[in-house]
Amino acid sequence: MKAHRWGAITLILFLPVILTACQKTERGGPPPVQVTLVQPKLQDMVHYQSFLGTVTPLQTVTIIPQTSGQLASLSFTQGGMVQQGQTLFTINPAQAAATLAQARANLAAAQATARYNQTLVEQDRPLVEKDFITKQSFAQAVSQAQASQAQVAADAAAVQQAVITLGYTRITAPISGRIGMALVKPGNLVVANQTQLASINQISPIGINFQIPQSLLGAARRGKDQAWKLLVQDEKQDKTLAAATLQVIDNSVAATSATVSVQAQADNANATLWPGEYVEVRLPVQRVAQAMTLPVAAVQQGSSGNFVYQAPKGIVEATPVQVLWEDGQTAVISGLPANAQIIDPVPARVYAGVHVLLPGQKAAEHTGHGHHHAWGGA
Repeated sequence: MKAHRWGAITLILFLPVILTACQKTERGGPPPVQVTLVQPKLQDMVHYQSFLGTVTPLQTVTIIPQTSGQLASLSFTQGGMVQQGQTLFTINPAQAAATLAQARANLAAAQATARYNQTLVEQDRPLVEKDFITKQSFAQAVSQAQASQAQVAADAAAVQQAVITLGYTRITAPISGRIGMALVKPGNLVVANQTQLASINQISPIGINFQIPQSLLGAARRGKDQAWKLLVQDEKQDKTLAAATLQVIDNSVAATSATVSVQAQADNANATLWPGEYVEVRLPVQRVAQAMTLPVAAVQQGSSGNFVYQAPKGIVEATPVQVLWEDGQTAVISGLPANAQIIDPVPARVYAGVHVLLPGQKAAEHTGHGHHHAWGGA
């Protein structure tokens, strides 16, 4: 009885070990990872560099009255678009109209006096020739006629000035653009050449000012000559707001910062760019025809530089590459043949030397009582 008991105990003690060994045999190692492969693409690429820019109106006009008086009305939508020549403000014209009427009356009186004095000269001319009157009296008549003509000219100028002043009571837009808020409301007194009424910004076309390092001066000049398009994006670079062309390159490099101020212009017909807004400007500095590109995710970074994974015959190899630049999700590279097969995306368990399943391959089905894993062609 004791022998049987000890045998049972021994069997019970060794049973978990046997089961564990069987489970390990059944599970085996992890199956190879399935990967997908991509080939490098050859496409024309533009190398952009980004800079912080400020949207700036090409023209800004501050509206200031040229005559004094009480502001009678405003004839625009604050913050809206106005056209050149459009009436914006009206100053009460009563005083200017009265001044014009008085100037015209003075002119009429001067013209009447001038006609009378000229008539006296014509009457006295034959008399002085026959010595019926002295030459001195005739000269005095001529002088009075000339003085009358001068007064006519002066009063005519006063009428013209009064007409101009009356015209100043209707204030029009000197340029087309977006007008701001009215700084003075109707009923207030405005002073000539002093009171600011509103401002207008030209927004189409519109400028974008930014600075570039002097090392890019040559690229900027080349891009300006060839009318390369700049991309204007929001601060987060999530959205392209407009395309622009480089128009102005400053005539000197700032000694303190080694930078050059430049200005691009965008059409901005849909008013997506707003004066004073900060934007990201992408300046084209290089164009490459038929550049080799890969998805950024396919390029790995190591201690020795950038590399990609290839898997000839299903065994992963690391191949060094040179990244010329990145543009969003695209990397411009060199160092690969055009027919290279690159793993993309790169799974977490992929590294140099590991076995992987290539496209078209699959793990073999389990056969028999064992669970040995194999892979081969489909």
